[in-house]
Amino acid sequence: MTAIDRLLAAPDPYGAITAADEDRFAAAMAEADAWHRAHNPRYARLWDGAERPVIPVALFKQVDLATPVDGEGAWLASSGTTSGAGTRVFFDRVSLDRIRRAMVQVFLAHRFIDIQPARFLLLSPDPTRGSHPGYATTFDKFTGCAPVADKVFAVDPHGELDAGLALATLRRWAASPAPIFLFGLTVYFERLSLAAEPIELVAGIRGLTGGGWKGLVKQLGRDEAVTRLRAALRAPAVDLRDLFGLTEHPVHYISCAHGRFHVPKLARFAIVGPAGERLPAGEPGLIRLISPLFASLPSHDLLTEDRGAWGEGCACGSPLPYFGFLGRVTPPAGTCAAEAVG
Repeated sequence: MTAIDRLLAAPDPYGAITAADEDRFAAAMAEADAWHRAHNPRYARLWDGAERPVIPVALFKQVDLATPVDGEGAWLASSGTTSGAGTRVFFDRVSLDRIRRAMVQVFLAHRFIDIQPARFLLLSPDPTRGSHPGYATTFDKFTGCAPVADKVFAVDPHGELDAGLALATLRRWAASPAPIFLFGLTVYFERLSLAAEPIELVAGIRGLTGGGWKGLVKQLGRDEAVTRLRAALRAPAVDLRDLFGLTEHPVHYISCAHGRFHVPKLARFAIVGPAGERLPAGEPGLIRLISPLFASLPSHDLLTEDRGAWGEGCACGSPLPYFGFLGRVTPPAGTCAAEAVG
């Protein structure tokens, strides 16, 4: 078993971090360092002695830093930054398997896995029709959280939400006891909330809103859009969470009931200042994400273009520190959500 496998197999992934957990994580990161340095000369040149480079996400959008890997896999395109340029990331079989195992832990911890056949309403395009950013494939892959009884894509290949189709689909499912999952970009959740009419539903709804939204939603903030949807979808329970992730980072994070992101033991985060220094709790800075799961991309220590602040002692009861998303440092042009509204 490799050090990364041992990290993924660690017990209680959302429990308090112990000294043994820190040792496992350090060993897994060292293994990722060694792999990418041995197989990626361009990445190896970024090292300064024994210090691992923290790579800005924009660099992956400007320079091909991929680590060559053998075998089959899948390509996904990320959103862009200020330049509008994106990253094409190759997900090899090793990376895909690690990511799958990680996301099972995340979905289990947040009770977003069901053994009953479920119905999925995706506020995203069908990734098999046309060329789309990685979010379309990501949301489609999330349907692996339960057996699929029905799946409807409510966004057309041109990125237009068909709110009528989405609402008609919910009405069609209204009398069924099958669980309902609702996944999509927050900007589409806003559009759906503005068109929503009261619908009585037998089954509960679990939903994930993802993609940058500050400055892109047209009339409502995320909280107001979610509140409107909860009021319209008259179900036994409506649990709508936020999602945070990047194509260049292997793990997507689901917010707790209080809207905060707790990072499991297979990853770490920091909030950093202009000189890369770690900032104290409550002070806003850039979000730095650390995880060794990618074999095909040396993004295991990644500086994002997203602002956040961190804290401890969340009211949800998690023993882990958390971060909150405060917005992007750069204008949102070129991001998934910007493309959706553009």
